[in-house]
Amino acid sequence: MGKTYAEPSDINSENYSKADIISGYGMEDARNKRKNPAIAALLSFIVPGLGQIYAGDLYRGLALFAALVVSLCLIALIIGFFTFFATWVFAISDAYKMVKKQNGGAKKRKNGISV
Repeated sequence: MGKTYAEPSDINSENYSKADIISGYGMEDARNKRKNPAIAALLSFIVPGLGQIYAGDLYRGLALFAALVVSLCLIALIIGFFTFFATWVFAISDAYKMVKKQNGGAKKRKNGISV
């Protein structure tokens, strides 16, 4: 006749104590995966800042893209040619170094100088 509902005390607390999160789909897992430094450099070559986003640093990527846009605006004042090129080269090398560092590629010598 009538349905009986489980009381909160009837529920097995071990199974429902907290929500399970599927591993492998979080941002932390995406950042911890090994990435290819050449792909990061290529992405920053195409669009400065995209390699940093690929490496997992969204804000750094957006900042470099914004610097590129500012440089494009400064081309009318001639200084933009220099800042555009400098931002572009920096974005490529920074993306490569970021991924290499995340992957543990920078090994240290005994005297502390990285190879």
